[in-house]
Amino acid sequence: MDTFFTIYFIVVGVLFTLNLISVLIKFFTTEGEGWQFQLAEDVLSWCLHLYPIRKQKPLLNLVEGKSHLAGEYCFYNNSITIYRNNNVKRSELINTVIHEYFHYYLITSESKSKLYHDQLQQFSLAHHPQEILCNTMGETLTKVYLKNN
Repeated sequence: MDTFFTIYFIVVGVLFTLNLISVLIKFFTTEGEGWQFQLAEDVLSWCLHLYPIRKQKPLLNLVEGKSHLAGEYCFYNNSITIYRNNNVKRSELINTVIHEYFHYYLITSESKSKLYHDQLQQFSLAHHPQEILCNTMGETLTKVYLKNN
């Protein structure tokens, strides 16, 4: 009888381990990254509801690959790009989407886009007036979003 229980628990343990490995593989592959896009879309919709500015919402892109940025907004193609590898925590992703949304909110013309880039030459990224505002909004509204969702 002891041999039966030993074999039974070994088989159950192996099946449990294989199931756990399967779940972890799904989480760390493309299927597991679907949460990032869904959350980013939800945060973007939330921002658009709270701070409507234009009729056409920005295109949201989540991309793989290395970057020193967490995200970026491009006025010329009206898109927000989020770098998945730099936004692995829920709070990081929320903060990045909100931060980039406020670039979209503030840069409404080619002249404002040029002003942003001109100021980037004048100030460092850490002291750029728009970056300070977007960082502050990101930090503050991330707390509000997490509290309410």
